[in-house]
Amino acid sequence: MMEAQKLADQVAELQGSLLAMECFMNALAEALSPEARVVVQAFYDSESTAFRTALMNSTAPEATIDAFERDVQRATALFGDPDSEFSEGS
Repeated sequence: MMEAQKLADQVAELQGSLLAMECFMNALAEALSPEARVVVQAFYDSESTAFRTALMNSTAPEATIDAFERDVQRATALFGDPDSEFSEGS
């Protein structure tokens, strides 16, 4: 197998794994109670901020940083607006 094909196969395998992990994380986020959602969102914000700082101080490729930012935004959108969650239940 050519080296380029081997690398392409590895990238495709990683993409499949990441998609499966995203499905799992989406399901977990949807199952959270409104109270737990707020706590998880706070931890996620803290962790993503720390990772963002580490990425910006690293030699990570721009594509890695762009994908990180895109996926953080997508994950953050899953949490929704915590205030609207509580007002619906009131």
